Amino acid sequence: MKREKYIILLFTISSYLVCAQDKPLTMKEALGLAVKNSKELKASKANVEIAQAKLAQAKDQALPTLKASGMYMRLNKPTVSVAHEPSSGGGGGGSGSGNGGSNPMAIFSQMNSAAISMVQLTEPIFSGFKIRNNRIMQGYLAEAAQYDNTTTRSKIITNTAKALYQYYELLETKKMVEQNVAQARQLVVEFTNKEKQGVLAQNDVLKAELQLNNILLTLTDVNNNIKVAEYNIQILLGLPTDKPFALDTMGMFQNSVFGTAEDFEKTALDKRSEVKSAFLHLKASDAALKIAKADNYPSLALMGGYANLFLPGVANVTNIFNGGLSLNYNFTNLIYNRHHVQESKAQQLQIQASSEMVADQIKIEVHRKYFDYQNSLEKIALTKKSIAQAEENYSISKNKFNNGLMLTSDYLNAYVLLLQTQINYISAKSESMIAWYELQQATGTIE
Repeated sequence: MKREKYIILLFTISSYLVCAQDKPLTMKEALGLAVKNSKELKASKANVEIAQAKLAQAKDQALPTLKASGMYMRLNKPTVSVAHEPSSGGGGGGSGSGNGGSNPMAIFSQMNSAAISMVQLTEPIFSGFKIRNNRIMQGYLAEAAQYDNTTTRSKIITNTAKALYQYYELLETKKMVEQNVAQARQLVVEFTNKEKQGVLAQNDVLKAELQLNNILLTLTDVNNNIKVAEYNIQILLGLPTDKPFALDTMGMFQNSVFGTAEDFEKTALDKRSEVKSAFLHLKASDAALKIAKADNYPSLALMGGYANLFLPGVANVTNIFNGGLSLNYNFTNLIYNRHHVQESKAQQLQIQASSEMVADQIKIEVHRKYFDYQNSLEKIALTKKSIAQAEENYSISKNKFNNGLMLTSDYLNAYVLLLQTQINYISAKSESMIAWYELQQATGTIE
C-alpha cells in the first residue's frame, strides 16, 4: 500500500513538473529570457569589463614600480694592464706581470666570474600629465561602454518583441484560416448538392473547390512560417528546441500614451544612450589630445635602490643603497610629436562630427517611428471598419446568390474579401505594438 502511495506521489510530482515546464511564457518573461541568454549582450558586457580593466590599468600607472634583477656571468681569463709610476728602487716600469706583490691589480687577472643583484624602486613625479589624462580618458571610455551595453540591451528587447508579435500574428492567422477552411469545405458540400439537384453548374463547384485549395495552401504556408518563427524564438530566448513552445498572448496589447513628435524628440535627446556615449567619447578624445601633447614635456621620477656585487676571489660588495632623481627629455619629440598631436586633433574633429551625426540620426529616427506608430493606429481603426463592411457585403452577397441574383465568382470573391480583412486586422494589431516598441527604443525609454 505504501509503495502504491509512493508511486502515485512521484507521478503527481512528475506531472506537475511537466505542466510547469510547458506553462506558456508571458511577454515579460520572454523578454527577460532574451536579455538573460543573449550572446550579443554577453559580448557587450565583456566589452564593459575590458574597459573597466583598462581604467584599472591606467590607475596602476600612478603607482611606484618595484623591480628586482640578478645577473651571473662566466668570464675568460682577463688580461689586466695598469699604467703606474716607476718604483723608487729602480728597475723600470714593468707591465705588472712579474711579482704578484708589485701590482695590486694583478688579482683581477684571476677573476673568472661575476654576480650582481639589484632592487630598484621608481616613483613617477611628472610625466607631462600623461598618467592623469590617461586615467581620465579610460574613465570616460569605461562609462561610454556602459551606455553602449544599454543600447545593445534595448535593441535585443525590441527585436525580441518584434519576433513575438509576428509569432502572435501567425498564430491568430492560423486560427482564422482554419475556420475558413471548415467554411470552405461546407461550401463545397453545398455546391455539390446543388449541382446534383441541377441548380448549379459543375463549373461553380470547381470554383468552390479551387477556393478551398487556395485556402489550404495559405494554411500550409502559415504552418510552415509558425515552425520557423517558433524555432527562431527558441534560439533567441535560449530555450531547448526539442520541446514545444507556448506564448501567453494575454496582456500583450495595451493602450499607450501618445504625445507629440517634439515631445518624443526631446525625450530621445535626453535619454538615448547613444547620445551619452557619443558625448563621453568626445570628452575622451580631449584627454587623448592632452596625452599626445605630453610627449613635449620632460619626465621626472624619484628613484631608489639596493644592490650587491660579488667577484669571486676579488671582492664582495654589499649594502649598496642609492637614491636620487631621474630627469628624461627627448628633444626630437619637439619635431616628430607634432604629427602625433595633429592626428589626435583630427580624431577629435572626427568624433565631434560623429556625435553631431548621432543626434541628427536620432531626430530622424524618432520622427519616422512616431509617424509609423501613428499610421499603425489609423490602420487598426480602418481595418475594424473594413471587417464590418466586409461582413455586411458577404451577407448581402450570400442572399443575392441564394436568390440567383449574383454570379458564383462574385459570391466567392466576397467570401475571400472577408477573410482578407480579418487577417489585415490581426496584422494591424501586431504591427501597432511592434511600432510602439520601436518608438520606445527610438526615445530611449524601453525597459
